[in-house]
Amino acid sequence: MSKIWSREEIEAIIRTSDRSVERGIVAIWKRQTASEQRTSDVKELNGRGFSGWTAKSGTYFANWIMSGRSLSGKHLVKARKICLHHAGQITKISNNEI
Repeated sequence: MSKIWSREEIEAIIRTSDRSVERGIVAIWKRQTASEQRTSDVKELNGRGFSGWTAKSGTYFANWIMSGRSLSGKHLVKARKICLHHAGQITKISNNEI
């Protein structure tokens, strides 16, 4: 049986682990629709993927990470803020609930 993560535990990990921020950004991006991924926008209000204010930068960060590069500096700070905003989704993803 695998561990069940709480939102508080996920938030603590996001605050302390740069790699978890990168994994969180990519996980959220993967929940976007294909159209949203292409346009860096939110087209469906379905509670999946990035929100309106995080879509453009979140998509940019996800593409950066998936190209094999790491986030640093102000980009890492903003990505961490995005992950904390979406910690509920990341918790569900971590617990294989979605």
